[in-house]
Amino acid sequence: MRLSPLLLLPLLASCGAARPGALATSATVAAKAPGRYVESLKFGGKTRRFILRVPKTYHGQATPVVMVLHGWTASAAAAEQYTRMAEKAEREGFVAVFPDGLGDPGAQGWNAGFIDLTGMDKPDDVGFLSAVLDRVEREVAVDRKREYVVGHSNGAFMANLLGAKLGARLAAIASMAGTVGLSAANTIPKPAVPVSVLLLHGKADGMVAYSIERRAVLRPVGAEDSARFWAKADACETTPRTTKSADGKVTTDLYRGGKNGTEVELVSVEGAPHDWWGGLSRRGDQTVEVPTYGAPVADLVWDFFRSHPKR
Repeated sequence: MRLSPLLLLPLLASCGAARPGALATSATVAAKAPGRYVESLKFGGKTRRFILRVPKTYHGQATPVVMVLHGWTASAAAAEQYTRMAEKAEREGFVAVFPDGLGDPGAQGWNAGFIDLTGMDKPDDVGFLSAVLDRVEREVAVDRKREYVVGHSNGAFMANLLGAKLGARLAAIASMAGTVGLSAANTIPKPAVPVSVLLLHGKADGMVAYSIERRAVLRPVGAEDSARFWAKADACETTPRTTKSADGKVTTDLYRGGKNGTEVELVSVEGAPHDWWGGLSRRGDQTVEVPTYGAPVADLVWDFFRSHPKR
């Protein structure tokens, strides 16, 4: 199913296979110095770009890597700023990767399988993003048990698809304001390998609805049903352990006991919008701070990733 660009224009306007080769070690990886790199690679007949951020603490040791996928109408450079994951990577000492989706400037997106927002003919974005990780592994000593992906909105749709397709490679994924599909009959494929999943969704999201009962531009499979989809795929406990913040606005549902130590966690926030909580957003010609709503996304994502290596 394809949605009209006119219908989806508001969606993010506010924020803008097997692995070849032997296992990489610090002795076999090119000596990439700490810094920011804008790189390109040929894939699918196109030259595609990504931004690589290597933290100051990197000195050739095996290091976690987090790929950050922007939403529709945004870009790698925009996600680098508005998610604050580049800042988080520098503080915590992980490698951050920000790829660019396809499409005209201001309308770049991802082919997440159940929805394609690239404006092209179903490009192989799973293959492209896997190729980006391959390149990073050749340039930096990557901890192969700590490769992660987080996405926002259309980028979160893509992160869910990567979890299903690249579970043998990824330790965990995170989905901010995303979904596993447009409907029960149009979802990501059944994951072949268990992977830990963090889902974050504001109940006041007016772009990608928290649940089918709520009004929004897009009303796909809801956050709670997406969590149950992953919990079933990972063979987790069927009933989550639920906790609430002191003010009752942040609810965390944790599905434990999945295969290979996997877990699925859903963080739901009353009154929180589609924007990346604790990040930046565009309001007309101005850039504004997005409230954390008691659950800053960059912190939640890294805390989850850090505690969920591949097992």
